Amino acid sequence: MKEKKLGAYAFRFADQAINSVAQIWSVGWDEQSSPIYNWSGLERKDINKCIFQYTLSGYGKIDINNKTYRVQPGQAFIVHSPSDYRYYLPDESGKWEFLYLTLYGHEAEKCWNFVKKRTNQVIRIHPESSLIQLLKQILSEATNKKITNPYQGSSYAYQFIMGLYDYLSNMDHIMDDWPESIISAVLFAKNCYQQEIGPEEMAEASGLSRYHFTREFKRTTGLTPIQYLTKIRIEKAVQLLQNTKYTIEEIAVFVGYNNANYLNKVFQKVVGMSPGNVRKHQGDILSKDFFL
Repeated sequence: MKEKKLGAYAFRFADQAINSVAQIWSVGWDEQSSPIYNWSGLERKDINKCIFQYTLSGYGKIDINNKTYRVQPGQAFIVHSPSDYRYYLPDESGKWEFLYLTLYGHEAEKCWNFVKKRTNQVIRIHPESSLIQLLKQILSEATNKKITNPYQGSSYAYQFIMGLYDYLSNMDHIMDDWPESIISAVLFAKNCYQQEIGPEEMAEASGLSRYHFTREFKRTTGLTPIQYLTKIRIEKAVQLLQNTKYTIEEIAVFVGYNNANYLNKVFQKVVGMSPGNVRKHQGDILSKDFFL
């Protein structure tokens, strides 16, 4: 999906048993440049639908329960119809380019209720996150006419719902008051920690100079960039050690280290014990128990 391929795709599968669990209603890539673009959650006819819309460029606005939110690149809103919302292109915005996915079924409804409890319905999501990559995959499959039956549609809908649960469960609300540059760097680290990245790449993601970024990052988070990245990797490694049967070598590679030996050195320094001992003490060691 390197080239811009605007398009909208609707699915009207007839199998109610499958559809009632989770199903795709529509998916698309759109760009609006007219203030005529305006959707009200109390007036639209496609009821009992959950709408996920992710901004790629430009921006739009959404009113939810008498509050107005600006939905900028890297942000998404999640709404349910019917409910009290209105999203639109404001007069001062030249365009709003976005991806969207509309789902229905009782699993989509359950996820929507979870969203309402966890967020204000407008959330930041890094463009390289697995959730957005999945959305792009669904759109690509729709574009190439590869979603041809209700089982395929339901499978993608359920994958996206589970991905959204996973993302929201790990979302850090402490970032709400942080500068956008630092948020961008943190989201980059959270979504790309498996790769060979470091402070230089985090600074690039922030849009700041390396020197300014390092000072601003430490002032905001209380940690240096490398400490924060290491914290992310160790937390994930602890989860994998305690909840999977992957080898330590496999876990090391998965969290962004070259080998088990290097992971062992980091664990000894940060956690105070080896990965093997962490695995033996399941339930006794939580990521919140150690600080860098």
